[in-house]
Amino acid sequence: MQQVSTITFGFESIQLRRLSGVSLIPHSFLSMIHTIRNRLLLGAIVCAVLLSVGYLALVNTTWGQAVDNAGYFGRHIVARAVIEYDNHILGAVSIATLALAVAIILLIGAIRRCLLGALIVAAGFTCAVVGAELLKRTLPWHALVPTDAHLTIDLQRETYPSGHTTIGTSLAIALILVISARWRPWVAVVAGFVSASFATGVLFAGWHRPSDALGGIVWSGLCMSMAAVAAVTLLGHAIRPIEDARRALIGSAVLAAFVAASTWFAAVAAPDAYPDADAPFLILSLLIILGSFLMTAWFGWQLRSLDWQQPRRT
Repeated sequence: MQQVSTITFGFESIQLRRLSGVSLIPHSFLSMIHTIRNRLLLGAIVCAVLLSVGYLALVNTTWGQAVDNAGYFGRHIVARAVIEYDNHILGAVSIATLALAVAIILLIGAIRRCLLGALIVAAGFTCAVVGAELLKRTLPWHALVPTDAHLTIDLQRETYPSGHTTIGTSLAIALILVISARWRPWVAVVAGFVSASFATGVLFAGWHRPSDALGGIVWSGLCMSMAAVAAVTLLGHAIRPIEDARRALIGSAVLAAFVAASTWFAAVAAPDAYPDADAPFLILSLLIILGSFLMTAWFGWQLRSLDWQQPRRT
């Protein structure tokens, strides 16, 4: 005996037939969930490869360390006001602020009736933060070039990947994951700016080398991709994607270009105290900015048609 029931997926109501008490889910929705999950897994693999390549190339080779150090010493072009702002933002990170960040993630999940999804996202954020600290204590660093002697004592040790970059980037991605799918592409624009602020901030303020910031970005992408895979597998259901998602991508590109152009103009106006370090600093800074915005925009785009909130039955 067949019974017809209606399940609401986002903005659409779809009739499903029940046969002997078993719901027949449309194959297109199952295929979409499977495709997105595979893309997230591929993204996690790409992030893992970039994390390894960045460590092997920029930290464990003489030419990599030379370029990395030059990028660090080239930060003299940054205005004093920007450095003070970055120090203020980075200094505000503490155990209390991390606990507050987790509480905000869970609160958004409770309001949206997807607390389990928020718990998965919060777990991914926590693993990213804790994992970054463990990696810094595990991955060795050795002085390979003469300029290593000019680094501060804090940088003459294991610093890859940056913990503050991981906190800012993984929190930005977590907010993308826990928010409603219809807003994800637009939240990704703001999230890209947050990630870029932390990632460039650790370099501009002299807390980390460029390689550490790049490592923090891809490490965050790896951990949050796995959290998204778990959420998609357990809770994911398809909805109609928002119509202006491409505009959000354009917004991310425009904002990234603005941040990069601001850095470039600052370099042009700055005195040439270390002329040989200007080019590495600009190139690595642009890579950091581009990586931050690409990472968040990718999450917002991939998850624009999936949500964790349980659909209502009528």
